[in-house]
Amino acid sequence: MANKPRTEETVSLPGDKESPLQFRNNPEIQKRLDAYKTANAKDVDYYTRVVKEAPERAKDMLLYKDMQRHEADMRLVEKQLPQAKAFYDAQTPAVKERIDGQLKNVQPYYKDKAFVGEVLREMNRKNRQILTAPQVGMGPKVAA
Repeated sequence: MANKPRTEETVSLPGDKESPLQFRNNPEIQKRLDAYKTANAKDVDYYTRVVKEAPERAKDMLLYKDMQRHEADMRLVEKQLPQAKAFYDAQTPAVKERIDGQLKNVQPYYKDKAFVGEVLREMNRKNRQILTAPQVGMGPKVAA
């Protein structure tokens, strides 16, 4: 996949002592978003009004959508967790140490999701080793 060109905009909020926010602009996404906004003009008006008149409510709305996505991710993680723990328990101490090392700085709220991600990464590593290991008796065949 080709790299997408990035244009960066800088936005500074009044009274903001931190560095200004930096946004990336992907023209393809912006084109799709513009079409969606045109088709949903009433929603655009509503959200614009909420941002102006009730910024706390706008913030809560955005965070609620993020929370719903996180909860959906966690439902999947909960289904994967028993198999991930079984895989982890069957590994050598070196593999367990590698997985634990990746998890040491993860916030407790995200620990299960990160654990499943690391186990999946380790499973992928093992699968690649199996695929790249030379097979006994699978060398080139020579005609007699």
